Amino acid sequence: MQRCKQCDSPLAKSDLACINCGEAIKPVKTKPDFRKKFGKLVTVLFILSAALTVVALFTSYVGSFITLLAATIVLLMVKKSADEMSSSEQ
Repeated sequence: MQRCKQCDSPLAKSDLACINCGEAIKPVKTKPDFRKKFGKLVTVLFILSAALTVVALFTSYVGSFITLLAATIVLLMVKKSADEMSSSEQ
């Protein structure tokens, strides 16, 4: 929780000025969220795995179809879980 530097009263994230003393508050810079990065990575891996699963039906250059199908299903479950967790934060 952020506090006012002048009067030490608690501030909300959306406050632009202190409620008690009126001092202007500098917005806190936030780093890119780990959850968003993880969600994007899982989405990319899911799409890649789904594409390789389709390729495995027609060629023998990639892994076996069953293995890639299992990996795609697991990545789908992880992707849905990551999407739910990032949406509940907002």
